[in-house]
Amino acid sequence: MPTLHRVLTDPAAAGIYRVPARLSVAAVTRRIASTDVRFASLSGNVITDKAMFLRAAAAALAFPPYFGRNWDAFADCLTDLSWLPAPGHAILYDNPAPLIRQSPQDWVTAVEIFGAAAERWRVAGVPFVVLLRRTAGLTPTIPLLEE
Repeated sequence: MPTLHRVLTDPAAAGIYRVPARLSVAAVTRRIASTDVRFASLSGNVITDKAMFLRAAAAALAFPPYFGRNWDAFADCLTDLSWLPAPGHAILYDNPAPLIRQSPQDWVTAVEIFGAAAERWRVAGVPFVVLLRRTAGLTPTIPLLEE
């Protein structure tokens, strides 16, 4: 199992990972802050559909005003991030369970886009990680990080 430090600093480890639920948001945030990556946080408590997800992602990642609020625009912005210059990027999505349960197809699309973005950043040699916390057992195929 990869560690949180590794996925935050190694471009080859770019991807989507689950963080142990026992790690608080504050603990994950502190660990991210100890690296050079830019951090964005999504609170999934009230994200139950595509529109809510895209609004929250746009706010968390400070998407430019031209963001089109659709999946294609989300993918384009996530693979650009030129307005957020940094040596790497980390997105903490805490509690994606409401979206997974209420809009499973939207969840599948979001994961596909996150995965494609991670691949693009991996090829570019830039750390990029999406960290999922409190998935309520709904994402068993996504690797779990070691502390």
